[in-house]
Amino acid sequence: MKKHVKLILAGVVAVAIVAGGIGYAAVPIEAEAVTATASTVTVTFTEQGVYDYESRYSVYPLVGGAIREVRVQPGDAVKKGDVLAVVDASDFENQILQLQASIAGYEGQIANLRLQEQQQRDNLSVTLESLRGQLATVRTERETHIDGIDSLETQIEIQQRVVGHNAGIVRAAKSDYEDAREDGDSTLMNQTRQAWNSARSVLAQSELLLEQLKSSEVSDALYNAQIDALEAQIGAVNGQMGKSYAAGMQQAYQSQIDATALAITQMEANLGRAEITAPMDGVIEDLPAKDGNLASQQLPAAVIGGDCMVEVFVPVREIDGIAAGDAVDLILDKRQGEEVFGGVIALVEEEAQVKLSALGVEERKVRVLIRPDGSALRPGYTVDVRFTVYREENAVALPKTALFQADGGDFVWAVQDGLLTRLPVEKGVETREGYVVRGLSAGTAVIRDANNERLQEGKRLNPLP
Repeated sequence: MKKHVKLILAGVVAVAIVAGGIGYAAVPIEAEAVTATASTVTVTFTEQGVYDYESRYSVYPLVGGAIREVRVQPGDAVKKGDVLAVVDASDFENQILQLQASIAGYEGQIANLRLQEQQQRDNLSVTLESLRGQLATVRTERETHIDGIDSLETQIEIQQRVVGHNAGIVRAAKSDYEDAREDGDSTLMNQTRQAWNSARSVLAQSELLLEQLKSSEVSDALYNAQIDALEAQIGAVNGQMGKSYAAGMQQAYQSQIDATALAITQMEANLGRAEITAPMDGVIEDLPAKDGNLASQQLPAAVIGGDCMVEVFVPVREIDGIAAGDAVDLILDKRQGEEVFGGVIALVEEEAQVKLSALGVEERKVRVLIRPDGSALRPGYTVDVRFTVYREENAVALPKTALFQADGGDFVWAVQDGLLTRLPVEKGVETREGYVVRGLSAGTAVIRDANNERLQEGKRLNPLP
């Protein structure tokens, strides 16, 4: 009897346990569900940049001198070739006038030398003709053999004329030498001294022959001696006429003219450089040049900033998501609120630089330049740059907590007909809030917290409000 009662009690307990398990399984699970929706998903990051000139160019004067005029002000936009300031070039103009006067003086000296040389040639031509005439007379005398006394007197008379003529040549040569010595021209002095000495030698020979004639009798030897002397003098005069005693001096003056002309060309070039011009398009950032100040070739007269851009340094881990031509958002923080305007990436440098963070930590970053689409930015302004590295239309994104891993894959707990079911999904790009997922239709209800241990396949969900 007792054994039978125990069996009955055991059966009752078993039935109660099964009934309790069935009752527990039928109890709905309370959990928060979210509905998967399709939307535009973007991934962005923000770095601080500085709006400033991409390049700066210091403009140096090409010549020194007092600044006569300044035609620009700091902040002015200029084009390449615009005149920024003008250096007083009056010194160059005065120097050019002085050099031109020097050339005129040298040309006058050359003209004077040529005149003197022509006068010398004219004198030598007269002398030559006279000597030739005398030579012809002596030869005639020798041939005709006129009365001895008359013939000797004729020869003496001829020789006296020769001596007088040679004395005139000596006086002219001496005068040329004294003029050269007074001018202090050593080259011309040497040349005129040689001409004077040569003339005195010819005079001495003619005087010696005259004395011989006065103490001689008429003879063929005397005729021949006189003819030889006249021929020697004619040869000497021809030699002098074949030389240009002023050629060397003319060449020296011409060298001075050439050197002075070159100096004038250089001065004229400096005169053309008196204007300080802009070498590029840009904005006058700094203007040390002031009216009346002295311009120096060692100090800049102006500093031109070219092509203002936003400079920002991007962490290496983010650099693959941006490229030249990409659009960015520029955010300027103002007291009245943020002003957001667009910009375009103009340059992404290839090499990274080491930068220190606010905490003093070294970071590898890449320099990026951005051209704003018109704004109220001024050089030196800081601005936040928002880069968009990912964008997808009609993408389904879920919170990170809605995904879990099982059997080597990613899953979500979906709610279908009020019951939980495990659905496999493909995890895509990570956003700030979660992940983009593939394989899940928009409108599907998904458990927000997949780490709830009570979640089981087939369980009924009592969604929390």
